[in-house]
Amino acid sequence: MKMTKIICIILILGIVYRIFLTSNGSFLFNMDNARDMVDVREMVVLGKIRLSGPSSAIEGVFNGPGWYYLLSIPFILSKGNPYAAILMQIILWAIGGFFLLKTISKWGKLLVFPIGFLWIASNYVVLTNLYAFNPNPVILLTPLFIYLFYKYLERGNLVYILSTWFLGGLFFNYEMNFGIFIPLIILISTFLTDKNLLKKRNFWIGSLFFILTLVPQLLFDVRHNFIMTTSIINFIKSGSSSGFNILARIIVISDSFYNTFMAVLMNQRILTLTILILSILIFYKFFKEDQKDKIVQICLVYIFVPFLGYLVLPVTVNAWHLGGEMAAGIILLAFVMKKLWDFNIKAKLISLTLAIFIAGFSLMNIFNFFLRDINRPNLDPSLFKNEIAAIDYVYHKANGVNFKVYTYLPSVYDYPYQYLFWWYGKKKYGYIPGEYRYLPNKPQYIPSQDQFEGRKDNFSGLVFLIKEPNRNYTRFGWEGNLLYLEPIEKQMVGSIEIETRREIKK
Repeated sequence: MKMTKIICIILILGIVYRIFLTSNGSFLFNMDNARDMVDVREMVVLGKIRLSGPSSAIEGVFNGPGWYYLLSIPFILSKGNPYAAILMQIILWAIGGFFLLKTISKWGKLLVFPIGFLWIASNYVVLTNLYAFNPNPVILLTPLFIYLFYKYLERGNLVYILSTWFLGGLFFNYEMNFGIFIPLIILISTFLTDKNLLKKRNFWIGSLFFILTLVPQLLFDVRHNFIMTTSIINFIKSGSSSGFNILARIIVISDSFYNTFMAVLMNQRILTLTILILSILIFYKFFKEDQKDKIVQICLVYIFVPFLGYLVLPVTVNAWHLGGEMAAGIILLAFVMKKLWDFNIKAKLISLTLAIFIAGFSLMNIFNFFLRDINRPNLDPSLFKNEIAAIDYVYHKANGVNFKVYTYLPSVYDYPYQYLFWWYGKKKYGYIPGEYRYLPNKPQYIPSQDQFEGRKDNFSGLVFLIKEPNRNYTRFGWEGNLLYLEPIEKQMVGSIEIETRREIKK
């Protein structure tokens, strides 16, 4: 059987697994996901062109709009169904997986099985398909980026370097915390491989495509009196004035990388430590070689440039910021297994053992889902199906009359219900409540909210209070704003409490 067919079979198995994982609304639709859908709704439905994307970890700084334009594709095709964004990410997972397995197959055809199963079942990789989040395309498409860049370093072809720079620019749009390192990654990797390529016209033509992806953010900054530039300068100043402890920073960043890589390896601590120790030995030998594998060089630079950057930049590094590095780490894992196999009989046994454990733990994750988790109730209030169940209850109690809804979420911002009452309520029940928001008579945080509400002239007096669990003990203050409503009944829908009240006429 040809290698391409084997890769496609592995990816089809992974797609089927993901469909089961996310079917029947078993995916997250929390504040961040719903906020993005609200913004895309305004962009598509109201025709508002976006020059900025989701907010970043730095106040006043926004990612590029690339994520919103990517989300607009499933939004338009599905007429706003949030699950379409999940399916889009599953497609991106398959694209990245194809180039991941195609890349490592050059070191050995059998490597596609343990690495393919890891790409299917890794806890960290699976999470990117359970909710639509702007950093997710970075890990999913990093194998494509590395493949395109490797092809350019081999052939110097214009198409490959244009694609590399452009995809890197999209990564900057999706997640600035990582994307800021892309130009340096490309420059250093090219310099280490072939200094002459830096002198080629194709290389610098390609870099213009990276700059092109930044134009919307630059225009946004200019139109808003350089708010992002000012915020970045103030953030750097505040970080430098608070003191800098390099040793503490090394520990923090190393810990972030280690814990995230362990999540990639199904949270198997011994397996993770074993691979890291073996990697030190393999790469010590690698650096002494005269002819170095270009793919390995790219992956090492892809990991260590951000690592060193995070040591000096005063930013918080979360697991979702390390997606690109983790995808490169998976490729390097295949290289470590290949080099062990080439060494001697004892090393061959170690390589084979690693492959068995990686494949075994991956298959165990899959079997555990089908044997134990697939029918197990999940009461997470941020799960799409639980939010839909709450909305169904409200509409059934309303029995066709107009009503108002106020929603308590610990995050305060009720983006999930802002979006779902508009999309699902209109789609299934044919009408939208006259008012649905966090609290009455409060400032709107969605500028166009009034344009997505229903009629107000036929209000029945029914008011529903949707209350998520009181995780940060702020619900009592929220309920205090609604004491003027006459209580009728309470009902638990999973872990979500829904109270029916009536507005008393004055």
